[in-house]
Amino acid sequence: MESASDLSPQSAGETRPPAPALALAGLAALLASSCCVLPLALALAGISGAWISQLRVMEPYSDGLLALAFCALAWAAWRIYGRSSRAETVCETDAVCRPASRMVRNWFWLVLVVTLVPLLVPLAAPLFY
Repeated sequence: MESASDLSPQSAGETRPPAPALALAGLAALLASSCCVLPLALALAGISGAWISQLRVMEPYSDGLLALAFCALAWAAWRIYGRSSRAETVCETDAVCRPASRMVRNWFWLVLVVTLVPLLVPLAAPLFY
């Protein structure tokens, strides 16, 4: 049985930030939307050209990239909002017990919205035809 002195903050894993998971989720969501949503956004911004049709190359990977984005978001949500049962025994330093900052939580929700866009646009597209 481990005592509280045997557990360091690194072994509890509570000091690692969710930033890598949020970055991975955001990148995967942007790549997943590059086939369908990105050309529409570029056209609305006034950017056009024949090269935009080349973005359809990413369409077969869209589902896998969305799954990767949601897995990374689930991990980030667990790191931000979840409480480990071991965290209560390791609350020796303020860095371990301190909740995630408001900015990290705002980034999480922003990345979640960016990830939902490529998922919801194909469902809403038939309503506009």
